[in-house]
Amino acid sequence: MKNVIKNFAAGICLVFALSIQITHAQTTHKKPAAKNVVAVLARQNYIAHEITKIGAGDNGIYYDTVASKMKPADPINAAGKQYQDIKVNLEAGDVIISNLSSGRQNQSLSLLSDANGHLSAVKATIDTSRYYKIKLSYKATLAGTYLLRITSKIKVPKATYDWQYYYANSTSYSVNSIISTQSSGVINSSPGVCGQIQFLLRQRLTSYMQITGAISDTTMDVLDKKKIGFINHLSTFTFYENSKAKVSIDPAGTYITFDQALFYKDKADALKAQQYFIQLFENCLGEGWVGDTDSSDPNWYKFTKKGQGDVNIILYPEYNYVQILM
Repeated sequence: MKNVIKNFAAGICLVFALSIQITHAQTTHKKPAAKNVVAVLARQNYIAHEITKIGAGDNGIYYDTVASKMKPADPINAAGKQYQDIKVNLEAGDVIISNLSSGRQNQSLSLLSDANGHLSAVKATIDTSRYYKIKLSYKATLAGTYLLRITSKIKVPKATYDWQYYYANSTSYSVNSIISTQSSGVINSSPGVCGQIQFLLRQRLTSYMQITGAISDTTMDVLDKKKIGFINHLSTFTFYENSKAKVSIDPAGTYITFDQALFYKDKADALKAQQYFIQLFENCLGEGWVGDTDSSDPNWYKFTKKGQGDVNIILYPEYNYVQILM
């Protein structure tokens, strides 16, 4: 009798397990898709948060922040990991830069497009080089609804006990996002120096992804069996008519700078030019920027601001030129 009951119970468990597998398979069903695009069936009506273009959008730049934590009721993906989706609507040409911060590096960040309830993975640029932070960059080619997906490496247990607080705290996160419309990459044909500086400061927020122009000086190298690419984009303006400005992207795509070398006929003119640009930048950068000579080099003048990359005006007296690096 015990064996009969045991066999009957085992059969019930088997049927239950199969039904779970079938349901799971239905929610993760893949369909044919283009190369480098993975399509999965979206969970109906599951949006944990939404990012919007807040404010007037000064020069086409918008900001929004989402702070949250994983919850026991959050859905689970095919790999058994919990996730939350953050909705954002983008127009063609919009650039989104999202920075994910988590206390214990327990989350990952990805971007998906949503078309009629089906999600397709978007090939965005993901930078994981910064400690406890992940940076996602993407320029939309098509207008539509997109989802930032935060996936947790650990699950939040449903039961309430002493470890509940630990799990809940370890799965908290914040996402700071910048949305840049195409207008942020537009500058007048003959801007003043302050207009140029403010234009560059806007572009740094979105990794210069809104600057348009021809691609030049593209080289490839091999180091440690990895392909290294340097791509320099011609700027839409120049600080000096005899010198071309460029936007330089390092191999990992994590360090992007505006770089221009301004050449002069002698050391005296180069020194005067450095002082001229230092004064202009002091007047044009705006509140919060502090300038001073770098302690390591008397010819290196540096402007700093909390939360911003440095702005450098460097004199090379032996070569009669000044470099603007920002």
